[in-house]
Amino acid sequence: MSKDLKQFLKTVKEAGPDYYVDVKKPVNPHLEVCVLQQKLTKQGRFPVIYCPEIVGSKLPLVTSVFGSYDTLGLILGMEPGKQHKPGILHEYRRREANPKPPQTVPPSEAPVKEVIMRGEDVDLSLFPIPFHAGLDSGNYITIGATICKDPDTGIPNVGVYRHEVKGKDKLGCMINPINHGAFIARRYAQLDKPMEVVLFIGHHPAVLLASLHKGSLDFNELELMGALMDEPLRVTTAETVDLPIPADAEIAIEGIIDPRNMVTDGPFAEYSGYYGEGDKPCYLIQITAITMRKDAIYHGLDAAHREHNLAGVLPAESFTYDVVKRVVPTTKAVHLPAYAGCAFHVFISLEKQVPGQGKLAGLSAVTARDRSKVAIVVDDDIDIYDEQEVWWAVATRVTGDKDMLHIPDVTGAHLDPTGYDETRLKRGPLTTRTVIDATRPVTLPFPTRITPSKDLWTSLNIDDYV
Repeated sequence: MSKDLKQFLKTVKEAGPDYYVDVKKPVNPHLEVCVLQQKLTKQGRFPVIYCPEIVGSKLPLVTSVFGSYDTLGLILGMEPGKQHKPGILHEYRRREANPKPPQTVPPSEAPVKEVIMRGEDVDLSLFPIPFHAGLDSGNYITIGATICKDPDTGIPNVGVYRHEVKGKDKLGCMINPINHGAFIARRYAQLDKPMEVVLFIGHHPAVLLASLHKGSLDFNELELMGALMDEPLRVTTAETVDLPIPADAEIAIEGIIDPRNMVTDGPFAEYSGYYGEGDKPCYLIQITAITMRKDAIYHGLDAAHREHNLAGVLPAESFTYDVVKRVVPTTKAVHLPAYAGCAFHVFISLEKQVPGQGKLAGLSAVTARDRSKVAIVVDDDIDIYDEQEVWWAVATRVTGDKDMLHIPDVTGAHLDPTGYDETRLKRGPLTTRTVIDATRPVTLPFPTRITPSKDLWTSLNIDDYV
């Protein structure tokens, strides 16, 4: 059986209540879905949340699919409770290095084709599309993956963008101007041609991880989807556009963008934890067909909180690790903590051998990606997945005037809320990059860290005592 969202939900349900919960009562898609998820997060609980009954829709909804780093391990087929966090990144990297071409199947073998709607039958109100936050401008699809095609090379491109409901058969499509989808749309505008798109919702979450990959423009994310699932992605033909559709998706929305004409959307609750600006330029998708499974599940994502950042953390960590490892070969691990806006902060551990390696690793990290603002570099005795350990290293190994570097006015993330000048005028995506070298000196004496006996730490079973 091919991997899909339902197969993954079975996996996490079998893993136990730390990984999966069923909601006991109907949930309102207006704010309630997200607040439920946020309250569980406040309790330190990050399970996949399955809502069998959604007010106003016949479809169930699942959210928090990317709720914890441990769940990312399950997505990659690792055994629950036994994976260690550096191993999750390296399993991702192992799979990422082995792309698999997609496998084409006829529509008759594609579950996503069980229901087909065209013309007047197209109606987005069938779906439990949440209203996520109080000041949002509307209901948004937040974890749909958009497929388009480079008009010059014919190579498919897939990205995750935000889509505001504009009517029963219309969707906004706000693509960050530096994302590949925007480059492709601008090329269609130059050619005076419409851009065909397919937005698919719900699949095995490894497929979504691949959609968030930051590779070159000529990289085919459909091949990475197969790599991360560890089996070829099954695709089929669309009804009204010349694009491949993942055959095992829950829902597929086909449509046309006129890239010469823009509309607006926003404000929207963003990954940074702040609302973005209102009236942002966006494209408009005129929907031409919707296909779906008979028992489709709607996949949602709480856009402005922990899950939003964790959804893209492995692709971001992998890319940053590559950059830093090339510069400092003794780099051991790279981690982007979920609380920090998906790469606003980068934690790096390394085996320091030469003076200056800490700062060099940090400089490499903050220039690797547009969002990375602060890099904290620690020795390899520090667990970078334990934020208390990282900040203990900063407290005990950093001298402020010697171990910190600042690079002002560097182009950064366009949604960074600090992008203002001294007069508080918006200056675009300019920010200051900071490197904190929290490594011990290699040529000077330094106090010995207190650690428990390794043998006893390994052999002592706490359950035998308490």
